[in-house]
Amino acid sequence: MIRTELTSTLLAGSCLLDSTSTPQNNLKGALIERLTTYYATLGVSSSISDTCTLEEAQLRTAIESLCIVERIQGIISVNNGSTSTEEPPLLGVRDLAQIRTLLSISFHWGVEPLLSRIVSAWPERPNVATSNVTQIIDLTTMPEDYHRLSDLTSRILRLVFPAGPQQKSSNSLITEALLNRHLKDIFEPAIALGWLPKSLASDSMPPLEDARPFVMRLLGTLPVSQTIAALGGVISTRSSVQHVRRACGYLLSRQLLRPDGIRGLCAAIFGESEGDDIKLEQLEHVSRTLSMVPANINPQDYFSAIIPRLVDLLHDAKSIAFRRASSFTISRLLTNIETSSPAPQIILSTLHFPFLHVSSPGMAGGSPSFPDVAYALSSLSILLANSDPSPKLISTLLSPIIAPLYAVMHHLDSSRTSDPSTREIVHDTIMTWFRVSAAEEAVATLMFILDDQDGKLELGFDGKIKRAERISDPLSLFTPESLRQAEETGQLESGANWLDLYPDPVRFVGFIQSINRQDIISNFFVLVLEAYRDNEKQNNDPIQTLRYLQVIIQMQTFLSNDSKLGGFQDPVQILKFIEQVLEDSQRHPNQTSQKKEDFPSRLAQLSLEEDRDTMEEGEDSDDDMVDSEKRDIGTEMTETALIILLSVLEGNKALSTRTTPILSNILLLLEHLITGDSPNGIKELAREVRLVLTARLAMQNAPNFKDDEDSHQRDVQKVYQQALKLLQDPILPLRAHGLLLLRQLVSPSRSEQFKAVDPALIPAIQDVFMQSVQDNDSYIFLNAVQGLAALVDHGGAPVLKRMLDTYTCGIDGLEGSSMSQQDLDTRLRLGEATGIVVSRCGTTLGTHGNYIVPSLLRVLRSSNVPTALKMSALSLLADCQKTYPLVLLPFFGDLSGGTLDLIQLETRSTEFATTIEDEPTSKNSKFPGLRRAALHFMSLLLKGTIENIYDTSFRRSIYSEDLIRRTKLILSYISDTDADVVVRVMAREALELSKQLEYAIIDPFAVG
Repeated sequence: MIRTELTSTLLAGSCLLDSTSTPQNNLKGALIERLTTYYATLGVSSSISDTCTLEEAQLRTAIESLCIVERIQGIISVNNGSTSTEEPPLLGVRDLAQIRTLLSISFHWGVEPLLSRIVSAWPERPNVATSNVTQIIDLTTMPEDYHRLSDLTSRILRLVFPAGPQQKSSNSLITEALLNRHLKDIFEPAIALGWLPKSLASDSMPPLEDARPFVMRLLGTLPVSQTIAALGGVISTRSSVQHVRRACGYLLSRQLLRPDGIRGLCAAIFGESEGDDIKLEQLEHVSRTLSMVPANINPQDYFSAIIPRLVDLLHDAKSIAFRRASSFTISRLLTNIETSSPAPQIILSTLHFPFLHVSSPGMAGGSPSFPDVAYALSSLSILLANSDPSPKLISTLLSPIIAPLYAVMHHLDSSRTSDPSTREIVHDTIMTWFRVSAAEEAVATLMFILDDQDGKLELGFDGKIKRAERISDPLSLFTPESLRQAEETGQLESGANWLDLYPDPVRFVGFIQSINRQDIISNFFVLVLEAYRDNEKQNNDPIQTLRYLQVIIQMQTFLSNDSKLGGFQDPVQILKFIEQVLEDSQRHPNQTSQKKEDFPSRLAQLSLEEDRDTMEEGEDSDDDMVDSEKRDIGTEMTETALIILLSVLEGNKALSTRTTPILSNILLLLEHLITGDSPNGIKELAREVRLVLTARLAMQNAPNFKDDEDSHQRDVQKVYQQALKLLQDPILPLRAHGLLLLRQLVSPSRSEQFKAVDPALIPAIQDVFMQSVQDNDSYIFLNAVQGLAALVDHGGAPVLKRMLDTYTCGIDGLEGSSMSQQDLDTRLRLGEATGIVVSRCGTTLGTHGNYIVPSLLRVLRSSNVPTALKMSALSLLADCQKTYPLVLLPFFGDLSGGTLDLIQLETRSTEFATTIEDEPTSKNSKFPGLRRAALHFMSLLLKGTIENIYDTSFRRSIYSEDLIRRTKLILSYISDTDADVVVRVMAREALELSKQLEYAIIDPFAVG
């Protein structure tokens, strides 16, 4: 029975659609024909006439379509109140398609035209005219149209809630089709009539108050995304009607305040959009919608409700669009909203609460109503990752919590059980802030962290932060026994945080290094140096002094590994600080010996003053400890000052002794460091600074290019300028290349350039070479040696004299007896350069012999110089003999007799356990290398004399019979008794040459 009724009803509905008939061009006639067939099928008389208009035919079709849908709803509904036990029939696919078409006709030809005519008759007009055609509205039909629309709207709402808005909704497929396809079409008339203001209502057109509970019930039961999309559609299509727009805004805000309101808004706007499909207009729509506070809601209450949900939406791992929308909205609320809005304060309070509300040791941290640290960190990270890289946003979000964030990072880095992902988020968040923040703010924050003695925090297992317990008196940590144990276990080694300082200096400086911003690093370093100096002068808290000192030492280590520290905003200020440090090192040369004890040991000693009388008799003080030779504060400050000076010079290319007078004073202080008993590291740094200043001054004093100059001269000047520029570079290969360019510039092999070098440039070039000879890098000092040798060919005797003066300087005084390895290496390298010069001179060596040979004899006769330097002198004499023997003729007697004396006196019958390579600065003349060098020179003297006797260049009497006899006797003895095999072989070779010399003297064919 039910099935038959359903079939007949569907058949009648198909007449309204007339899907089987051919299309007709006359729509009104077609509709009248369909309605006539429809009424005939139902067995009722037709009430439609041919005189009706097209609009009336369409409206009648819409009304009858809704009637068919209502009858079908009543047949298939399980809640129709029927007592029949027959199961309700099921609808097929074609049946559902027919019902959907009927519903569309009801809205398209019924609800929409009626609503459009009614809205057009209301006194309110659109803000923007959409058409220039004036519409004529028939106001006489308005009451009838209004009642028809009200009736249609009520009937449609009853399809959803057959028993009323307070009862359950229908679960039929018709209801599903209505809600899924026509929710906006339902809301349009229901809101327009249900929320009709009194100004527009009348007795003939009363508000449809019954529609309100239906709409509110729909808004409360349907998904938020669906209702928001429908309400948004109503606003966009009927935005010219003020009361509709106002009512939709109110209802929309109510939907947003639902627990899943914001998520529903995003779902309605983005739909299936993900990743690259997200448009800026969609993000702005979400932000604009959530930023507008409803008129009847307190802004504080509104933002307090939606902001925690926005933060929660940041963690939606399923939708990229939702995260971006939430991030975009929060960023706009923070940066673009009015200053009077409570939104920024609520956002920051929500995100910052776990970091700023810290409990005391032993108490539970945080508040259960606020998220824990991990959640807040994740929120900040996601927010920054999905927002525009705005410095203002980053500063607003992170500036108030950088100090506690660093404390959390410090704790996570110190704990082996910390979550790696949390640790990475904290580090990335802090680094993001430091990369975009102003240098002044960043430096002030770093100093605040360094000075905050109560800033150390701990992260509990409950995810809350609490303040770490402080050591009440860290200076009383060590007793003599515990101090000894701490030294044995390495707790007092450099870099060890043995006082549990916060921040840990090693990690703190490592973090500053990772910031990789030179302006922050340099300015912070200057502030720490000044703070340390002031703290020392005022004798303030020793723990704070130690904290500054440890940071300085660690930064010095960092700077020594990477000296590219530049960007000092006030070079003169830092230069004054450097000058003061260097003056202190010169003014108090014994300060090092007075402060040899390790600083931790001195602090521990302060805490043990009262127990000094109880120490065991005979126990030595800290001065005799193994650690007593550690670097003192003055040494650390001096080395740090030199590193900073290099950095300042690199960052300020215009600074030189010519433009900045204070650098002249610093250069004099550098000479004191280089020539004094400073550590090798300080000497090396001082030499590097001196080379940079020398090259920079030479570069600024060089003549400018002139248009009328020869092309070769211009090329030489360009190479000269380029070489000096490279010599100032901190990168060693570039500095070495600059030295190579200078060497090539004065090389005789390049005759054109060699001739074009301005003689006025020679002193500066020689200064560079003389300083580079002292460098520890082999490539640099070898190029310097070659450069000096080439420079003698161009500069002549003055260049060679300066080399020899440096070679023999101070060998008779205290300097010679306490010659360092570096000083010895410098002299040996100058000797190597002199040897190259000697080999190149040929017969012109005679012009230099009057100051070369005496200088070398002075070295041989000195008892203070190392044996290696005497070997160098003998080697140079041998080079002179090989190059031009006549240069030694005036000194022949002294040289031959002195060499024999040396061989005779320094012979040794037993071997040394050590070699000269083991003790390069040793003055022990018994090393076999010295005898080898002397025998080599003696052999060259004998061989050269023999050759020259036959060439009649020498007189036969130059070697007397007594000298020959003595030579043969000594050489014979050495060849039999010396402990060194090489010495014995060389002695036999020289002995053979002495015999040949004797034959040459008595040879009657020899002329002389």
